[in-house]
Amino acid sequence: MWKVTFCQQAGTQKKRNQDALFNGERVYQYVLKKSETIEVEKENLIIGISDGVSNSPRPDLASHYFMEKLQDCDNLNSQWLRATHQQFCEAHCQRIYGSSCTFVAAQLSPNGQCLIMNVGDSRAYRITPTGEWIQLSYDHILLNALTPNPDQCTEYATMYYGLSDALIADHEETDFRIFTEQYQLQKGDFLLLCSDGLTDDIPEHIRHAIWQKFDKIEEKLTALRQYTKHLKRRDDFSVLVLTI
Repeated sequence: MWKVTFCQQAGTQKKRNQDALFNGERVYQYVLKKSETIEVEKENLIIGISDGVSNSPRPDLASHYFMEKLQDCDNLNSQWLRATHQQFCEAHCQRIYGSSCTFVAAQLSPNGQCLIMNVGDSRAYRITPTGEWIQLSYDHILLNALTPNPDQCTEYATMYYGLSDALIADHEETDFRIFTEQYQLQKGDFLLLCSDGLTDDIPEHIRHAIWQKFDKIEEKLTALRQYTKHLKRRDDFSVLVLTI
């Protein structure tokens, strides 16, 4: 039995959420979804989040498409994602050419083995019982493509944080990079998946402080969501947390 907590919130003045998430049971793409915990009875669990690229045509359709496909996925791997991208192109190239999204997903087994896969800058974190956030995914952004040690300097122009890879409705855009890695999670850990509405809109020290302040997972996610709600301009926000 897996315990999955999730929530969503659309960005400032948006009628649609360009994020979509799959919580192991169904796909959500809500303007507002308050924190909820469900129990999923599956031996191997797959969950994921996709974030539509806002300057592409109908990014909400792109993100929803990949989460619908993830709902039917039995084995998360690069071959599955590339085949799904091909199907996406065949379905949408003529109608919404260039529609794009990022992708992050996890497949978990009962022994704590966890496969993380991502394209773009939606992220996966392991959060330890002491509250340490450890990024498990890889950001496919221009900065990381240009320099092997981006942390050595803290000031870069905004353009360098733009995406270097995404899932695009374009038959010629098939060389996107896919990050995959196996991890061993420990009892007491949390696995958190999120769109960049969490990581870009909430400074790291604020995320950590909120996580430490509240005991229940639903309270933690509610506090994170409400922090972004009061920003003058906020991005779409989607978060999934799995309790190990």
